[in-house]
Formats: sequence, C-alpha cells, structure tokens
Amino acid sequence: MTEGRNKKRAGLFGGSFNPVHVGHLRLCLEMLEQAGMDQVQLVPAHVPPHKEAEHVLAFDLRRAMLEDSIKGMSGLDINCMERDRPGPSYTYDTLKLYSRQHPDHELFFILGYPDLLTLPKWYRGMELAFISNLLVVGREGNQEDFARMAADFWKARQLDEHHWQVEEGRQVQYFTIPRLDISSSMIRARWLARKSVDWLIPVAVHRYLDAYSDQIRAVWE
Repeated sequence: MTEGRNKKRAGLFGGSFNPVHVGHLRLCLEMLEQAGMDQVQLVPAHVPPHKEAEHVLAFDLRRAMLEDSIKGMSGLDINCMERDRPGPSYTYDTLKLYSRQHPDHELFFILGYPDLLTLPKWYRGMELAFISNLLVVGREGNQEDFARMAADFWKARQLDEHHWQVEEGRQVQYFTIPRLDISSSMIRARWLARKSVDWLIPVAVHRYLDAYSDQIRAVWE
C-alpha cells in the first residue's frame, strides 16, 4: 500500500455496545496488532438503525461503560461523533464525516465477516469500500468465500494474503482472530436470567450493571 503510507492509520469499530463485552475489546486489540493500526476507535451508535431502540440503553450509559472498560488499554479510544448527529447512525455518513474531519488519517472500517454478508441491506453499504478501507474479521476457513464475495461485490483483485484491491475504490483486508462466541444479546439474556456473566464482560461493566440494575433491567426486559 502506497497511498496514505505516512498518514495515521485509524480504525473505526462501530456498534450499539449494548453492552460492550470482551469479544469487542479482543477484536480491537487484534486489529491494532495484525492490521497495524495506530489507533482503534470504538464508535457507539446514537440511534442504531438495525436495533429495537426501546431495548438499547441510553447513549451516555453505554459510552461510560466503554470508557471505563478501555482505561489503560493503549491504542484504544472512544469516538462519540454519532451522538451529535440527528437521525439513525448510518455507517456511510459516519465514515464520510470522519474523512472530512481527519484528512490526515488513513481510514479503516472494522466489521465482522457476518456483517459483511449483510452489507447489501445497509444504507449505501456497498459504497463503503469506495470511501474507506475495510478490515473484515472472520474465522479460519472463511477466506475463500470472502475472496469470491469481494470479487463479486466490488470486482476486487487479490494483492497478497490479506489484501484485496477494490476496482476504483479502497482496499479490503481479511484477518482471522481467536474464536470468541460472545454477543451482547447473549450477555443481556444471561444477566436478565440472573446467570453469571463473569469473564464475558469487562469488570467495569459489572459495576454499571450492579449500580444501575433496576434501570438497565427495565430497558432490556
């Protein structure tokens, strides 16, 4: 890759983080190391377009959980840009705005392989590879399917083991990380059933679940 070689490599990882769990954080650390990001920014959605809003915790509570969860973790930061934007938190709009605000950064959007499969249903989802590099995180064994998909979606050609060049667009990269089958929905279900969520969420999130138990239960139930 030659374009942006001297720019700061910034990875954006969006989500509702309802709540943040260790799988989210492990993924971010893997992208710092494997993809060589200078920084990974977690971007909590203000109005998640694909979620039932009535079951999503208030933005400031999710943000506080995130901030306390990453304290002391070098290379990770929180970006609250979607809080100040009206309407649904569409990824396309977020990436366009970030590019305008940070022209000195080389932008990478991080998403899981299952989310890649749903891009055609996102708002301008197929255009993301024309405004940002994509870092796709999957499992061993999915890379061949990913390669066919990249070729079909964007007429991308493979450059090396991890890089595909999108025709008239940016690069798409594929990485595998340790398998952690954890989801926010699983955390919510276990916590509502009063089952242990130890080692599935950061210690900081435990504190919030305890401190705001009644308020959180009213939203998640």
